[in-house]
Amino acid sequence: MTINKWNGLASFLMAVSFIVAPLIYLTGNLRDAIGIFAYDLADFLYGPILAASLIVVTYALRERIGASASRRMDLALVAAVLSAVGMAAVAFIRASNRQYHLAHPDLHLEDSVTVLLVWTTLVAGVSAIGFHFLGWMFVLLGSAGWTSRLFPRPLNVLYLLAGIPALFVYRFPDLEGLVLLLGTIISVWQGILLWKLDVKAS
Repeated sequence: MTINKWNGLASFLMAVSFIVAPLIYLTGNLRDAIGIFAYDLADFLYGPILAASLIVVTYALRERIGASASRRMDLALVAAVLSAVGMAAVAFIRASNRQYHLAHPDLHLEDSVTVLLVWTTLVAGVSAIGFHFLGWMFVLLGSAGWTSRLFPRPLNVLYLLAGIPALFVYRFPDLEGLVLLLGTIISVWQGILLWKLDVKAS
C-alpha cells in the first residue's frame, strides 16, 4: 500500500473508533468473557488506534495543504497530538480501572460511592481535554482548508461544525455525541479524499 492509502486507512479507523468504542462503553457487559474482550477492543480503538490515527491523518493533511496555511496546519498537528494524548489517557484509565475491579472482586469497589465519583470525574475531565483539543484541530483544519481551497467547501464547514461544539464538551457533555457523529462523517469523507490522492497520483 502507498502512503496515501495508509493515510486514508487511518482516517477510516478514526471513524470506526468514534462509533464502535463509545457504543461498547455504553452497552458492554463485563459478566462474560465476550464482554471483557469487547471492552478491551474498545480501549484499543479509543486509545492507541484513535491516537495514532489523529496524528497520522493531521500530518497527512498538513503535508497536503501546509504550504497554503503552514502556521495553522502546524498548530492543527499540535492540537491533534494533545487530543490524541487525552483520548488515549481516557482509554488507559478505563482499562486500568476495569482490570483492577476484575482482579479484586472481594473489595466490591463498584458499590463504593467515593470510588465511582472519583473515577467518573477523572474520566470526564480527561475526556474533555481530548475533545477540547480535537475541537481546535477541527477548527484549524476547516480554516486552513477553506482558505487553501484544496478540499470541498462542505467538508470545511463540517470541520467547523464539529470543532466548535467540541471546544465546549467540558462544559456541555451532551455535545459529545454530536461531535462524534460529525467526526465520523468527516473521517469517512477525508479518508475517501486521501485514498483518491493515490489514484490521481497513479
